[in-house]
Amino acid sequence: MQQTQRDEKTVKEILEAARIIFSHYGLKKSTMDDVAKAIGKGKSTLYYYYPGKNELFEAVVADELQKLIRITRLAMNSANTSRDKLKALLLKRLELSKHMHNLGQVIKQDIFDNFEKICSLKRQFEQTQVEFIKEIILGGVQAGEFKKMSPEEISFFSNWVIAGFNGLLLPTTSECLIESDEAAEKVIQLILYGIGN
Repeated sequence: MQQTQRDEKTVKEILEAARIIFSHYGLKKSTMDDVAKAIGKGKSTLYYYYPGKNELFEAVVADELQKLIRITRLAMNSANTSRDKLKALLLKRLELSKHMHNLGQVIKQDIFDNFEKICSLKRQFEQTQVEFIKEIILGGVQAGEFKKMSPEEISFFSNWVIAGFNGLLLPTTSECLIESDEAAEKVIQLILYGIGN
């Protein structure tokens, strides 16, 4: 096995073990020793890849967000129409937010210790999501599914759709929960057609 493959395998093992440990114990109570024991290697191996616990935590968060982006892209690509791509994006975001619940709680609890880096990662993730929406809307406009829109209108709409999706991830009442294709379809209807006649 080549060095780079070995390195990638080790990094993957470290990130997976760290994700589980951070999700379970939180950032403050987790140690580099815990992660080293989980992968059956010495602490020196961890320090070779990450200078400290905070950098490892940031790497775990970045890795999780990249996974979300890849999975969302696959869901979008498997849909045929722009409308179905939008629905796939919404459903995948909601599904994945449940999957990331424990790590998300850790991020919220420990955000001030890593505020700048976590906010930067979140901004990058949100911008990628906005670009996904722009791509879907532009495709829908070109296919005649959606009305003609200027680049500024597409950008405005895309930013607000992502802001709305983010709000759906933190429902204030049980009526806001989106747990089925039918509920997602209702949200997509409202996004695309509003409540006008």
